Amino acid sequence: MAGEQIKNKIIRGNYGKVWIDGELMANVKSFEAKVSLEYEEVDIQGELGKYQRYVGYSIAGTILLHKVDSKIINKLDAGIRSGALPDVKVVARLADPQSAGAERVELIDVTFDEATLLQFENKKVSEESVPFKASAYNYLDYVV
Repeated sequence: MAGEQIKNKIIRGNYGKVWIDGELMANVKSFEAKVSLEYEEVDIQGELGKYQRYVGYSIAGTILLHKVDSKIINKLDAGIRSGALPDVKVVARLADPQSAGAERVELIDVTFDEATLLQFENKKVSEESVPFKASAYNYLDYVV
């Protein structure tokens, strides 16, 4: 019976959206951003266990796109050649109409780790994987 109460509240990825510098990326297949907490090991005299002291975090993720255009390489091309890469902001949202709300996160100072120049395979639908890092994030909405 409990399963019946939550099954329609499970959030589906079909309703996710990604904006890069305010431009909706209509061809997103999947999106993932994670914050990794960084610790330094601390030994305390008289204690046998290892303690962890939080020292910072890092943000990384991947946008997987259906290949329909060259927006990513076009955004980076001039900066790759000149050394002056653009400042980038990414906003991602997941808002399933049957869930209890929406999640929306803003990623600040995004840097792309790589951009595909050209890739194809016979009898395969083309995709483009875009790994990234960011320096900070802001949650704009939470699912409660």
